[in-house]
Amino acid sequence: MKAIRFILWIVLCYTTNLHAQILSDKDRISLNAVVAEENIPTEACRNLENKLTRAIAANGYANNGYCGRFVLTAKINILVKDVVPSTPACISQKMDVTFMVGDVIENKVYSTCTISLSGIGTSETQTFISAFSKVNPDHKALQTMLEEAKQNIITFYTSHCNEIIRNAQTLADMQKYDEAIFRLMSVPNICTDCHQKCLSAATAIFTHKIDNEATSLLNQAYAEWMSHPDATGAQAVANIISQINPQSKNYNKVVALRQEISSKLEADAKREWNFKMKQYEDNQTFKRSIVDACKAVGVAFGNGQPKNVTRGIINKW
Repeated sequence: MKAIRFILWIVLCYTTNLHAQILSDKDRISLNAVVAEENIPTEACRNLENKLTRAIAANGYANNGYCGRFVLTAKINILVKDVVPSTPACISQKMDVTFMVGDVIENKVYSTCTISLSGIGTSETQTFISAFSKVNPDHKALQTMLEEAKQNIITFYTSHCNEIIRNAQTLADMQKYDEAIFRLMSVPNICTDCHQKCLSAATAIFTHKIDNEATSLLNQAYAEWMSHPDATGAQAVANIISQINPQSKNYNKVVALRQEISSKLEADAKREWNFKMKQYEDNQTFKRSIVDACKAVGVAFGNGQPKNVTRGIINKW
């Protein structure tokens, strides 16, 4: 009987782990570990971020780097700081560490908890690291806080979905297409209904974005070819139309312009032109589905945001 129970326990663990792996791909909320405390030594700050990353992985979240809007952060409140008379002298600190899950786009904190820690070391850095070494991803208060945050995030997006879409549309109307797509695509998959609505809105904005870009680029290409209807002009046109997404509604005009240019080039120039066009057609960026293209826009926009902006928001929580 004990052997059977042990086997069942192994199967349960394996099944749970497999389920967690599946969730991490599509259904988990992605958290990023960010510590913005300016009065923590850099090495100790990175050490605490590593601890937070472990807590993210251990408590039903993902850290996939796709979206930087949700963060797990911590703030330190030093309660007691003493110099211990020893050889060498040591620094002893008692502190409260407040952990928070928040949204840097909505500037909203979803849940917090505070854990008391202490540390001792021969330097301030060592003292902080000593204290942070006691941060346990399985700490009950931390687990409860992370679960509460997850439920609060789901509730927030369920009740504010239409507002999020309206705000994104306003950004799109201002031609801030990438930011609009980023905000829509960063709604977590676990908020199923809202995620699907935002995905639909993002694809519509992406289509409008590439149509507008194609119109502008085509006008540039026409002007260049009219000014320089030769090999030099063809080279310039190739560089311009290589930026046009084939999924744009006026891509047929790109095809017509390509054919016109090809028909008027000499043999050597035509070979170079055809080579450029082959590169254009082989560009995997343009072979993405609309959804994957939206994700790529969201990732690029999110990664391009200054880290000090995120840390500045967190410092005010």
